[in-house]
This record gives sequence, structure tokens and C-alpha cells, in this order.
Amino acid sequence: MSTLSSERVVYQKASKEERRSVFGASLGFFIDMFDIYLPVIALAPAIAFFMPDSMDPGVKAILAGLIFAATLIARPIGSIIFGWLGDRIGRKKATVIAVAGAGVGTGLIALLPGYEQLGIFAVILLIILRFIDGVFLGGEYTGAVPLAMEHSARAHRGRNAGLIAFGFPASYVVISLLTLLVLQFAPAGDPSSAYSQWGWRIAFGFGAVISIGFAIYYSKTVHESPEWQKTAAIAVASGARKRVNPIKELLTGKHRVALLQAFILMTGVWFSSNAAIVILPTTISATSGLTAVDTSLALVLAFLLVCVAYPLFGMLSQRIGRRAFFAWCGVGSIVTIPLYILFASGAITGFWAVTAVIAAIALLGVPAFGAIGAYMSERFPISIRATGYGVGYSLALIIPSFYAFYIAGLSAIMPMQYAPTVLLGIGAVLLIIGGLWSPETRNVDLGTDADDVVGGSAPTTSPAVPAQVG
Repeated sequence: MSTLSSERVVYQKASKEERRSVFGASLGFFIDMFDIYLPVIALAPAIAFFMPDSMDPGVKAILAGLIFAATLIARPIGSIIFGWLGDRIGRKKATVIAVAGAGVGTGLIALLPGYEQLGIFAVILLIILRFIDGVFLGGEYTGAVPLAMEHSARAHRGRNAGLIAFGFPASYVVISLLTLLVLQFAPAGDPSSAYSQWGWRIAFGFGAVISIGFAIYYSKTVHESPEWQKTAAIAVASGARKRVNPIKELLTGKHRVALLQAFILMTGVWFSSNAAIVILPTTISATSGLTAVDTSLALVLAFLLVCVAYPLFGMLSQRIGRRAFFAWCGVGSIVTIPLYILFASGAITGFWAVTAVIAAIALLGVPAFGAIGAYMSERFPISIRATGYGVGYSLALIIPSFYAFYIAGLSAIMPMQYAPTVLLGIGAVLLIIGGLWSPETRNVDLGTDADDVVGGSAPTTSPAVPAQVG
């Protein structure tokens, strides 16, 4: 009886840690994606505050692209810094430092003066602060997601990855609703309008507050991964910790093949998601005939559906395997192309028809995020997991982040509204290649730190250690 009771206590404690760490990672991912969408949604109606209409259109387009891209370009730097910290001092500490730093950066942006006060230097300051923000945000998922996966039962990892990814569409919904709300009492317009002067600052201030709040909550409620603690203690006792360099091991050791494969897969994910999410709102406005408010509401409804779908996508990857799941995601991205063409042609009109097509494009274009948290944690051994996750995830952001420049180039040979379909096609091909090249990882033992994840192989559950089940 006493043995059974102690086992039940251990199980309950592990379940509690799993729930807390998964919730923390999901909230952290929400903050991360909220920050990405700030310039796309909240700042867009007030862009005249930083770049007046008199500015050359070409210069304005480049600066607008840099405002968005600066955060994405900086993330690999942050993933290297905080990935190294996550592997050396712990996932929890790295996460708290990263998110708190991002909160400070976002808060400083909310205080920026505009073009009338500083001229072109105003938008330059905005880009610099967005870059610094990106460095810190590049550290959020490098620690929080691997920690959540290391706390998760093996059979729960797919579902939990989907729950973490829930923060992605949820952030889109919240920032869209927040922007719509503020626009009701602070109308947008020229640089002197209420929204341009102070309305946009509310969303940035909100982002800063939830970032600092998250850092406090996470530091008090989420515990460090026992797998990492055990590995770190062994390394310290043997003196190995002083010699292991996660970045060197990842870039020049035997795991560089795994990094290349993960990079290809994630590049495909980002190409598809940029075309299906980031570029889509401008296409809707230009072709559907909906008002700005109706367009925003259609996007909100579509992404509420994606919120529900992500945990289901994660569970599907647990059932059919990560390799097959990512390959099918590539096929889904291909299916999205004719839908996008139909949409861009102006053939889809009416609020509910537009909403349905947006939902279909989103569900087919970005399901991969439902399993990424589990997969990227499974792909690398524990001693370099935070670094491997962060670098593999964020290094792949760089090439797709310049989507505006690719579309501008493609517009020379095809109508601009159809150019995103090329990016969808590229994303589909890379997803299929990256998925099929990968080993199957869903049964990997995340507590293993042996050099087993090499090229096309991955450590699986030891016969002596039964797999955890739901």
C-alpha cells in the first residue's frame, strides 16, 4: 500500500509539473508571436507617425519591411546566446532572462517619439529596438519549450506541442481584437490622429506588461527539468561540463547533419506560414471588397478555429509519426496554392465565404507548428537541446523573413497578388524534403544524453525503460 501511494504521489507531482511547464511555454509562445504581429497589425494604422506620406514610396516599403524583418533576423543571435545559457545554466533561468529583456524592449518602443520630433531617426530607432527585442525573444522558445517537453510524458508530447502552439493563433486573435477596440475610441488617420499619436502604444504597452508578468510567474511556478539537472550534475562531477561547448557541438560535431535537416524543414515552415498568414491580410483587403473591420473579424474567426486545431495536429503527429506528419503538411501547402489563386483573383466575396477560405488556407498552410515543439526537442540530445532547438528554429527565419523583397521581384514576371503562391510552393517542397529526410523521433527518450541523434538515426526508448502512456 505504501509503495502504491508513493508512486501515485510521484505521478501526480509529475503531472502537475507537466501542466505548469506546458502552460508556461504556451504563454511564452503567445508573447513571442504577439511581438511578431505588433508591427503587422497594431502599428500598421499608425505607420504615418514614423514614415509620412511625403516619403519616397520605395524607401517607405524598404523601411516597413525592415521593421518586420529586424526582429526575425535578430532571433538566431538570441537563440545562440540563450540556447547556450539554457544548456549551461538551465532552461528556466534562460527563459526568464529572455522574456524579461523582451518586455523592457517592447516597453521602450511604446515610448518612442515620431517623425515630427526626430525625422528619419525615429524609424531607425524603431528598427534598432525591434532588433534588440528579437535577440531576447530568440531565447524564449529555446528554454521554455524543451523544458516543457522534458517534463512531458512521452505519449503526451504531440498533444502538448499543439497546446504550446496554441499561443501562435491566440496572439493573432488578441492583438487583432485589441487593435480593433482601440480604433473605436482612437481613430487612425494622419500623423496627428489619436491612434497615430498614442493609440498604437496601448498594444505595445500591453506586450511589455504581459512579458514582465510572465517572467515573474514563470520564475515562481515552473521548476527546472530534472533530466537537465541530472545531466548537469553528472557533467560537473566528471569535469566534462567545462569542456562541452553546445554551439561547437551543434555546428561542427556529428549533430550538424541534424541541424541542416531541421533548418530545411523549418525554412519550409516559415515560407508557408508567411504566405498563409503574414501576407494574407493585404490580399484580403485588396481583392475581397470587405471593409477593414470585416477583414479583421474574418481573420479573428479563422484563427480561433486554428487555435482549436493545433492540439489536434499535435496529437495526429503522435499517432502517425513526425516524418509522415511533416510530409503531409507539405502536401497541404500545395493544396493551399489553388485556394490562394482563387482568393487573389477576387472570386471570393462575402464575409462568410472569405472567412471560410481564410480558415482553409490557415489550416492547410501552417499545421506544422502543431508538432514543432515536440519534434525540435526530440531531434537533439539533452546537452545541446536548447541550442539545437533555438538555432534550428530561428536560423530558418532569416531567408523567409525577406518575403516582401521576393514578392517585389516576382511581380516583374507575374501579377503581384499571385506571387505568394510561389512562396507556398517553396515551403511545400522544403517541408516534404525536411520531413522525409528526418528520422522518426516520437519515441525518443528525452532523458538520454548519449550521442545517438546522428544524421538519420535517433535514440529510442530503452527496453529497460517502458514508455510512458497517457
